[in-house]
Amino acid sequence: MQARQDKTTSSFTSKKCPYCENHMAVDDRFCFSCNRRVGKLNKATGMAKHPVAWISYIICFLSWSFLVFYLWWAFFR
Repeated sequence: MQARQDKTTSSFTSKKCPYCENHMAVDDRFCFSCNRRVGKLNKATGMAKHPVAWISYIICFLSWSFLVFYLWWAFFR
């Protein structure tokens, strides 16, 4: 019988940048070609994942909070 490769093991030795598709080492956090931050390896495709933009989420949350506070202060106080 032929042994199947487990889906949790990775046979990739490099990953591709999702922005410029440049090959880089699996452990790299920044692409040396486009100087952008990249995430972990997607084991199904061999591409690097897009990193989460936490700053954008925080700014959005603060903006909505300020809007709700302003509406309360202006109309319901």
